[in-house]
Amino acid sequence: MPIDHYLPHTPEEREEMLKAMGFGTVMELMKAAVPEALWTKSGLNLPEPLSEAEAQELLERLAALNRSDAKIFLGGGAYDAYAPAIVDSVISRSEFYTAYTPYQPEVSQGTLQAMYEFQSLICQLTGMEVSNASVYDGGSALAEAILMAFRVKGVHRVALPKNLNPFYRAVVETYLHGVGPEIIDVDYDKETGRVSAESLRAALEKAPSAVVIQHPNFFGVLEDPFEISDLVHQKGALLISFFDPTSLGIIAPPGEYAADIAVAEAQGLGLPLSFGGPYLGLFTSRMEFVRQMPGRIVGVTQDVDGKRGFVTTLQTREQHIRREKATSNICTNQQLIALAVSVYLSAMGKEGIREVAEQSTQKAHYLADRIASLPGWGLTFKGPFYREFSVYHEKKKAPEVIKALAERGFFVGPELPKDFCEYSFNIAVTEKRTKEELDALVSAMAKI
Repeated sequence: MPIDHYLPHTPEEREEMLKAMGFGTVMELMKAAVPEALWTKSGLNLPEPLSEAEAQELLERLAALNRSDAKIFLGGGAYDAYAPAIVDSVISRSEFYTAYTPYQPEVSQGTLQAMYEFQSLICQLTGMEVSNASVYDGGSALAEAILMAFRVKGVHRVALPKNLNPFYRAVVETYLHGVGPEIIDVDYDKETGRVSAESLRAALEKAPSAVVIQHPNFFGVLEDPFEISDLVHQKGALLISFFDPTSLGIIAPPGEYAADIAVAEAQGLGLPLSFGGPYLGLFTSRMEFVRQMPGRIVGVTQDVDGKRGFVTTLQTREQHIRREKATSNICTNQQLIALAVSVYLSAMGKEGIREVAEQSTQKAHYLADRIASLPGWGLTFKGPFYREFSVYHEKKKAPEVIKALAERGFFVGPELPKDFCEYSFNIAVTEKRTKEELDALVSAMAKI
């Protein structure tokens, strides 16, 4: 095959390496390295190789199969939100366009300053005392928050609400599998969709290290974080809040209701959907727990000449300190994505974030009222909601309705897991959606 120009070794060099190992061909090496039982008997049935032009044509044909004209009302943690053009413009600069910081980070003062400003912006947004320089995504942020609570309290027991996003719960269960945690389920009120105070009190009697709340929760319903915070702290547990960062334009931030650790998925802050990533996890905490935080924290200091300098104040991952002292294995840096969020927050400002939250809320409630007035349709829960809500059809199951709406040019969902309700699914409304699009969705739903 004519691929030598892609490979760093010449045929002569490969022959020399094989000879040094005692093999005549690459196939002999493979047979010695891989047990025969693992070899395929029927072959891989691969098509003939393509030229670069042919490969490009194939990819273009596959891309053309995507629906680009559909209106997106998808929720569940990833949202079709607006990103100002300045976001891509700034992160595309060659000084920033890398996922990595140098292993001598102080050499790159611009990158460290961007990380420091990101931390400052997130603290301003959340009202929390300290933020790290980000983690991978919302799911890993929540899992790391629970591990942090285990380190602080010394007990591997956590209370998780049943109205937590099931995608995040799956990450938590996988992430914590090796720790062997005890997970206490906290039920929710079937009428409001909120955490059940009675179930929460029962969970707290089992002395968990922490209680997790999602506010707004998977159904889009807003919890009562102040009441929950009081109950949790009366029993000596930590409160971990999983919040929607865009909602903080109009609702109380986690710092106001005394969350001990607050985490989030930042995709809605200027990041595209991108078929699932890369996204960004926000991670904040009270200052007294700072040495138990995962990831990196950038600080500001002065050098010997009195000049301001940015440094990695804490980087408690196992590449930098002894493994048994490390707080996490968060490695490859999310700095480019964190920079995008910083640019978004700086460009939007407080008024812009409030505008996003207000528009999303007003449009979502307008749409919910219209849907609830349709024959055969209803809202699954009566609790207050932000920009996402759950609906149901009296006779048709969620997968059937979601498919029918997709055929009409509207993407909705996700459906609620069957143990919730097989007829219900979520609809999310961002600031991008217009009244015409909302009315068109209602018309499409009326025909189902």
